[in-house]
Order: sequence, then structure tokens, then C-alpha cells
Amino acid sequence: MFPQIRINQTHAQIGLRKTEPIQELEQRPAQLALKQQPAQMSIDRKPAVLEINQEQLRYDLNMKTPSTFSTENAAEARNAALEAVATISQEGDQLAAIEHKKDALNNIITSKVNPRPADTTIKFIPSHGSVKLNFTPTELKINWERGGVQADYTPFETVHNYTPGKIEVYLRQKQQLEIDFVGLNVNSKS
Repeated sequence: MFPQIRINQTHAQIGLRKTEPIQELEQRPAQLALKQQPAQMSIDRKPAVLEINQEQLRYDLNMKTPSTFSTENAAEARNAALEAVATISQEGDQLAAIEHKKDALNNIITSKVNPRPADTTIKFIPSHGSVKLNFTPTELKINWERGGVQADYTPFETVHNYTPGKIEVYLRQKQQLEIDFVGLNVNSKS
């Protein structure tokens, strides 16, 4: 056998120890407070008014107030008195006019016994337009006051904790180099 050199080599190996990074986020939800004021509506309403004036109707139906009756009766009495005075005065004038040679007494008696025909007229009761109507329609006013919304927003900060990761390098296996000489030993004892 020939002498040999045997070389065994072990390579160096490194190892890595890795510590993962830790990231923690804590977020509280924001707060939102809403206050709402409701809208307000106010309605101002004046009711409809119907006015009926029946004075002329009552007058036409002879449904008069006492003061109107007394005023009209006084006026009629005054007119009747004035007419009576005028008639008596005319009759006196006719009787005094003897010089005309007319039969004054006969004329006076004939006019009283055979009076003139009365004037006749047709009167519609109540007369047209004797009732007066006045109508005022309803007045309606609507007022709106808009409400509002008040929003209070409170954000919260995010809590952020971060622990960085690490990588440690270490020598897992050392390098080695072994050199053996084989075949140099001779066994001389035989």
C-alpha cells in the first residue's frame, strides 16, 4: 500500500436565531354623539266669518225696533195732521169762494163719499237684496322652524406598540480540517 494523505474537511456552519417582530395596534372606536332638535310647526288660523245683515228684511216684514216704530209713527202722524190741515184749509177756501157760484158743499161731500181709488202696487216681501251676506274665508298661516343636528365627534388615538425583531447569527458548527497520513506506519514486528 502506498502512503496516502487523507484530508477530511468539515465546513463551518452558521445558524440564525430569528425573533419575530411584534406589532400591536389598539384602536378604541370613536364616539359620535348626536343631538337633534325637532322641527317646529306653528299654525295660526283665523276662522271663517259669515256676516248676515237682515235689517232690510226685518224692515220689509214690519219687524221693526221700537225706536224705528215710534219714529215712523210720529212721522206718519205729523204727515196725517198736515194733510188734515191742508184738506180743512182747502175745504174752507172752497166754501169761502161763493163768488164763483159753484156748489162747493156738494163737491166736498162727493169727494168724501166717493174717494179716489187707492193706489195699488205690488210689493215683493222681502225685497230683492234685503239680506246682505259678507263672507271672510279662513286665514291659515303655517310657519316652519327647522330643527338642527349637533354632532360631537371624539376620536381616540391609536395605541401602537412595536417590538422590533432580531436576527442573531451564531456558529452552529466549527470548521475542521483533519489530515491523516495512511500507509506510513510500517509494522516491523512480524
